[in-house]
Amino acid sequence: MKNEIYVGDNLATMYSNEFAKHKNSIQFIYIDPPYNTITNNFAYNDNNEKWSKDIKKRLIIAKEMLAPSGVIFISIDDNELASLLNICYEVFGKSNYVGLFITKQAQRSNAKFINTVHEYIVAFAKNKKKLPRFYIKRLENPSEAEQILAIIRKVKSTFKKSKESAKNELKQLIDKYMIATGETWIKNYSHIDDEGNIFFAKDLSTPGKPSRLDIEEINLHLEPLKTRGWSSKEKILKLHSEKRLFYKNGRPYEIHYLEEATNNVPSILDFYSRQGTNDLNKLGLYNIFETPKPVEMIKFLIRCTQHEDATILDFYAGSGTTAQAVYEINKEDNMSHRYILIQLDEMINPKSPSYSVLKGLGYSKPRIDHVMIHRINTYLTLNDLPIDYIVKEKVYE
Repeated sequence: MKNEIYVGDNLATMYSNEFAKHKNSIQFIYIDPPYNTITNNFAYNDNNEKWSKDIKKRLIIAKEMLAPSGVIFISIDDNELASLLNICYEVFGKSNYVGLFITKQAQRSNAKFINTVHEYIVAFAKNKKKLPRFYIKRLENPSEAEQILAIIRKVKSTFKKSKESAKNELKQLIDKYMIATGETWIKNYSHIDDEGNIFFAKDLSTPGKPSRLDIEEINLHLEPLKTRGWSSKEKILKLHSEKRLFYKNGRPYEIHYLEEATNNVPSILDFYSRQGTNDLNKLGLYNIFETPKPVEMIKFLIRCTQHEDATILDFYAGSGTTAQAVYEINKEDNMSHRYILIQLDEMINPKSPSYSVLKGLGYSKPRIDHVMIHRINTYLTLNDLPIDYIVKEKVYE
């Protein structure tokens, strides 16, 4: 299925007959709604006296769109955080509150009392009991990736000379990592395979009644353990076919490579608002949008929650950051996520730098949805990718 872009009012769009096909089918929603900061400096209107009523209406229908195991993430700042939480408690229920991420912002030096250098991402599930566990590969966490990659590279380099030397170096590197970070999880990754890859040999026993396990297909015969059972024959055969079995003293273990190590998701994220601007600059789109969210932040949220192909909705699409995040994940992780964007055909404030940029690009009456589509097309062109989306305008009329 192609990606979909809807231009028009997001509330009317989601209530339309055309959009009804998405009910109970969207696994992931991210939105960056107006923060209601009472300012007229942005390209869009960010001053709404009916903010709470408006956002509540949209969250009610958004909940209907979510699959039973779906999750929604909402960016917000201090201005309306309390209001947003209360609305979400009412719409989704307190029992479906997942948590609160804190994202970092640029330093501000003009604060009279507290220098606010953060924003938030609020997370709620449609049904928390059905929500899969959040986890992230450690190599996808900016705060861990560099140190882990350094260990992998050093061990592989030494392995070319001697496997035994590589084992000794691995032990030293693990000790240094634990001293530097205070974390001990890495000590399990103490083995090296015949290609120099570091791995953890995970035990294949399970809680249960001790019993013998015979797997004739691979000539494996396991005697009963003292107090536990064995993993299923099907699982062990699958691991064998994937070359994920490691044997020690005739006993099989499951191979988990260090480069695949996962971790729980931290509540404080190392993403800054200026990174979103840099994302646009890399595409050559200078000053085309004032407040884009970082692509890597959206990728992080998708990666830690969507481990299978998913439909991803952003109904405050803005400059189209979510679309770029989906394209990049699909390429980097060999996934087939698809996006659905909704953006109001809102006129850009003539005082905004975005207005001049869009005028220079040939848009006679610049709108926010022009920014979104222009960004997506630019990304696709620069990466030699075909146009793979359908634009649908005001499907409720």
